[in-house]
Amino acid sequence: MRIIILPPISLFLFVGIAIGVDTWQFRNNSAAGTAEIISLRGEQKSTSGSDGPSRDYVTYYPTVRFTTIQGMEYEMETTQGLQPPIAAIGDRVPVRYSVNGNRAQVRLEFGAWWDWLLAGSITIISLVFFLCALFLTKRDVPEI
Repeated sequence: MRIIILPPISLFLFVGIAIGVDTWQFRNNSAAGTAEIISLRGEQKSTSGSDGPSRDYVTYYPTVRFTTIQGMEYEMETTQGLQPPIAAIGDRVPVRYSVNGNRAQVRLEFGAWWDWLLAGSITIISLVFFLCALFLTKRDVPEI
């Protein structure tokens, strides 16, 4: 039983830790600023549950314009999809951005707690299941 349970739980634990490390690195190597929303791209999605009808919804991906501390102006789409959009076109929103050479990345700033919520949740839940599987299941002893 332990051999079957531990690998998937370990994978989720690794994913949670990887998201946490990525978030930590981005927050340490990025600067805070404000950006103007210049467009919103809507993407139609749907969920289908086995217990009920499917639900259609739209996820919005904002394109923002921001200026770095060095005075360089960038326009790019964020990777964060929102439902519903948090602001309208023309509104200014807080962002964190990172510019390394020709590569730039921007994320909407929801606050430090929000950045860690996903990574922390996955890591803690996976760690609890990992420890339960480790200590509450019998060892699989191969027969010789």
